Amino acid sequence: MRPGLLVRFLAFQNTLAATFALILAAAISVALTDSALAQRIALVIGNGKYQSAGTLENPPKDSAAIAEKLRELDFKVTMAIDSDLRGMRASLQAFTEAASSAEIAVIFYAGHAIQVDGENYLIPVDAKIRSRDDLSPSAVRAGEIYENLLKAHPQVTVLILDACRDNPFAKAVKAPAGLASGSASSAMLVKHPNSGGAIIGFAAAPGAVAYDGGAGNSPYTTALLQWIDRPGLELATMLRRVRSTVVELTHGAQVPWVEEALLREVYMHPSDPAAIAKLESGEKLQVALLDTMRALDNPEEKMAASEFYKRFTGNDQAAHLVLGESAENQQNPDNAFATQALVWLSIRQSRDPEDFRKFLATYPEGPFALLASARLERVEADRFKVASLTNKTGILIVGETSVTAVTPVPSEAMAPGASTDATKVLRPQDAPAQPQLPDAKTAPVAGGAEASQGQQVAALETDDPLEGEAALGLSRDALSGVQMLLSASGNYSGAIDASFGPRTRGAIAAFQKSAGLADSGYLNRATLQGLTNQYARKALSGKTHASARAAVHLVAAVASRGPGARPITLRVAAMSRNDQVHAFWNNLAQDFEAAHPGYRVEITHQPDYEYKERLLSMLGSPTPPDIMHTWGGGHLEALRVAGFARDLTKEMSDGWAMEFRPGVLQSFTQDGRIYGVPSSVELVSLWTNKALLEKAGVKREQLATWDGFLRAVRQLRSAGIIPIAIGGRDRWQFQFLYGMLAEQIGGRDAFAKAYAGGSDGFIAQPFVVAGDRLRQLADLDPFQPDFLSVGEGDAGMLFSKGKAAMIVTGNWRLNTMRWNWPGGFDRMKNELMRLELPGTAHRVNGAATYGGADGYIINSKAPDMAVELLRVLASPAVQTRIAELADSVPSVSGADLGVSDPFVSEVADTLLRSSYHQLYYDQALGPEAGEVVNDVATRLATGQLGGKEAARQIDRAWQQALHERSDQPVPIKP
Repeated sequence: MRPGLLVRFLAFQNTLAATFALILAAAISVALTDSALAQRIALVIGNGKYQSAGTLENPPKDSAAIAEKLRELDFKVTMAIDSDLRGMRASLQAFTEAASSAEIAVIFYAGHAIQVDGENYLIPVDAKIRSRDDLSPSAVRAGEIYENLLKAHPQVTVLILDACRDNPFAKAVKAPAGLASGSASSAMLVKHPNSGGAIIGFAAAPGAVAYDGGAGNSPYTTALLQWIDRPGLELATMLRRVRSTVVELTHGAQVPWVEEALLREVYMHPSDPAAIAKLESGEKLQVALLDTMRALDNPEEKMAASEFYKRFTGNDQAAHLVLGESAENQQNPDNAFATQALVWLSIRQSRDPEDFRKFLATYPEGPFALLASARLERVEADRFKVASLTNKTGILIVGETSVTAVTPVPSEAMAPGASTDATKVLRPQDAPAQPQLPDAKTAPVAGGAEASQGQQVAALETDDPLEGEAALGLSRDALSGVQMLLSASGNYSGAIDASFGPRTRGAIAAFQKSAGLADSGYLNRATLQGLTNQYARKALSGKTHASARAAVHLVAAVASRGPGARPITLRVAAMSRNDQVHAFWNNLAQDFEAAHPGYRVEITHQPDYEYKERLLSMLGSPTPPDIMHTWGGGHLEALRVAGFARDLTKEMSDGWAMEFRPGVLQSFTQDGRIYGVPSSVELVSLWTNKALLEKAGVKREQLATWDGFLRAVRQLRSAGIIPIAIGGRDRWQFQFLYGMLAEQIGGRDAFAKAYAGGSDGFIAQPFVVAGDRLRQLADLDPFQPDFLSVGEGDAGMLFSKGKAAMIVTGNWRLNTMRWNWPGGFDRMKNELMRLELPGTAHRVNGAATYGGADGYIINSKAPDMAVELLRVLASPAVQTRIAELADSVPSVSGADLGVSDPFVSEVADTLLRSSYHQLYYDQALGPEAGEVVNDVATRLATGQLGGKEAARQIDRAWQQALHERSDQPVPIKP
C-alpha cells in the first residue's frame, strides 16, 4: 500500500474532494441484489414489424425506453421485440411462472391490438387476420393474461397497454376503434390472499385511437417516461399525471384511461422525495455520496459505501433510502472490513497497477481481493498494449476505446537548445510535420453533456509538443478551423486546406509568441483557447460559409471542453409562419454563435396550427428542444409538471424579471416560481369595418352596449351583410366570445374565485349570464354560411376582403388585413376600427382585457447556455423588431413605444392601461377543462345549450381538474 494512503483517506476532511471524484467516476447505473430484483419483475413487449399490416415505427423504441427505465427502478426486465404468436405465448408463460414470487409484476405492451365483443386481443407480428374466426388462433387474448396472473397471484399487478393505434385489422373483423375497458376486470385480481390489487393503464379512452407519435416515442410512452421514475409518486397518481401530459401533448385528442383496483399504495420509485430533498438541501458532498451509493452495483461495495456514509454524516438515513430493506438486514461491518472497503473505494479507478499489487499484498484474503485482481489484470493488459505500440511508433494517443499511433518527431529536432522556429522543427522530406488525423468515423466525440467525459483523449506524459498536439485529436475539419482563426489573427494568409506546412507552423509560432506562450509552432489547449477567445468572433461574423463556421466551432469545443469534444447544439422550437421573422432569428442565431464559439443554434419554426401536434414528437425525440414556445396558464403548467420546464426564478431574480410587465410575467409563474419568459401579448378585440357598418346604418356608440350590439347584428343581416365572420372549425374561436363576455360582466374577481374552487365556482352568475348572452347572439344567425366548416384563417380573410362587418380576433390577424384590404393600407386605416365586445353597460373593476401571453420555457435538461440564448431572444431589442415584423405586442416594458403601426400601437396602449389581462379560458384552465370550455362555447354559439347548463359543465370539468391536481378528494357539485 502506498505510504500514508489509509491515514490520508480516513482523514477525509482534507481529501474528500479528490476521493469522491474517483468514486463518482464509477457511477453508471442502479442495481440491486438478485433477491431484491426477483421481487420486482417486468415483461416488455414491442411489436412493430408486422408481416401483413405494415410497420409501426415506435413500439420497439417505446418498449426499449420503458425497459431501460424499469431496470433503473430495480425491475428484472424481460424484453420481447417483434414477437410472433409462439414467442409472445412463451414470454407470457415464463413471466407468469416468475410472477408467483413477485412483489410487483408489470407487463408493458406496445403495438397493434383490437377489441371484439368487449374482449381485447394483442396482435403478434405474424398475425394474418381476415375475419373474426382468425382472432383466437392468431392473437393473444387479454383475458388469458389476467387468468394466468390470477393463478400466479403476485402481490401487485400492473398492465400498461400502449396499443390502441390505428389498426389495419379492424376492418377485417369489423371491430370498433381502440380497446375496451373492463374486458377482464382488474378487480378479479384482488381476491387472492395478500393481494395488493391491480391496475390497468390504457393509452386512450375506451373505443378511441391513440397516436403512434413522431420520430421519437408515442405520446403515451413520452408521458410515461416523464413520470414513472418520480420518487415517492404513488402509482395511481402517476398514471393520472401521465393522462394530463398526454392530453396536453396531443392537444386534447388523446385521453388515456385507467382501470384500477389497488388495495394499497404502490410506488414504482419508493424513495421518500421529502427525505431526498432534505439531503440535497444540505452539504453537496452528502449528495455526492448518495449518488455514489445509488450507482454501485457490487453488493460489498454498496455496503462499504453505506458504512462510510454513516461514519461521515453520523446517520444512515440515506443508506436505508438507497439500499431499501436489504440495508436493514445487513450486519454492521467490523473495523477490518470497513478499513479495507474505504481503501478499495479510494483506489478502484486507479490506472497504476502498483496500487492493486500493494492492496493484494496487504489484504490477500479480503472481500475485495477478487475485484482487485480483476482490475490489476485489466490495467496491466492496457499498459502492455500501449508499450507494444510505443515500440513501433514512438508516440501514442490513448483513449478509452482505442489507441492511435502518430509518427514521431526526430529527437534531434526537439533536443534542448534546438531552435523553436517552426520552419526548423520540420521533419526530413520523407516525414513532414503533419499531425495525425483521426478517422472521421472513429474519432472520439463528446457526449450530450457540456463537458466531454468518458471518450476524451489522453496523451502519455511527455514534453514533446508534437505529442501534445496529437493528443488533441483534431480532425481535418478542426485543422481547417485553426487556419481560419490564424487568418483572422493576421498571422496566416495561406490556403484553408488543413495542411500544416511551414506557413501554418510559422503562423502558430507567431501567435504563440504574441500571446506569451511557448512558440513551438505546435498546437496545445492554451493555444486553441487563445485563438478562440481572441479571434473566433471575428472568424464567425459576417457571411461565413456554413462548413467554415462548423470548423471554427469544432476548434472552440476542443479548446473549452477538451480533446474529443464537439460543439453543443442549442435547439429552439418556435411558432411562426412569417418568413421575415425566420430570417431575423437566423441572423440572431449566427450572432449568438459568434459570441459563444463552440455552441450552435438550431431554430425550427412551426405553423401555429401545427405547433402543439409537432411539439409532442419533438419532446419524445432523442434530441428534444432546449428552448420551446409555450403559452401561459394551463399549457405551461402541464409542461412544468411533466418535467419539461426549468425553474428560472433564480435567473429572473437577478433583475431580469424587472424587464417584463408584471401582469404578463404572472402568466408564467406557478406557486411563486417563474418557469417561463414572456415574449409577446395578444389582445382579442371586436374589429369592425366602418364602411359596412355605415351602409347598414349602425352607429359606433350603438356598439357600446349589449342590446345595441344585438340590434346592430339585426340591421346588418337586414342589409344583406354578414354581421360576424368566425372560424367555427376551430372551436376556440367561440371561446373568445364566451370568455370576453364573462370578463366584461364578472371581471377579475369572478374568474379568480371560480379558479380557486371557491364560492359558486363557474356556476356563478357572470358565467351563466355570459352563456345566455352568447345564446342570444346565436339565435340571430350572426355568422357566415357554413361557418362550422371554416377555419380561423379563412374567417380572417373573409373579413379582410370586406365580406363581413365584424370579427372577434387578436392582433395577429392584422397582417392578413393589411395585405388583403380592398384599396390597400391607406383605405384600411380609414375603415378598420377596434372596439371592446360589450358584455354589460357598466364594466366591473375598470378596464379588463382578454387574450394570450406567449413566451418560452427552457427544457429542464438543457445546457446552461440555453439561458443566455433565451436572454437574447427575449431582449427588448429583439422583441421590438419582432413586433414590427409580426404585429405582435412585446412583453418587455417600453419595447412597444417604438411600434409604428397605428393598430398595433392602439393594442399596446390598451394593454398598458388594462387593470389586468385575462388569459384565454381554455389555456388558463389547462387542457382537459379548457377543451370543455371550447366545446361548451361552440354549443352555445350553435344554439344547442343554455347559459346555466353550460356553466354547470365547465364547473364540473374544473372541479375534476382541481381534484387531479391536488390528488385529494374534492367534492364535485351535482
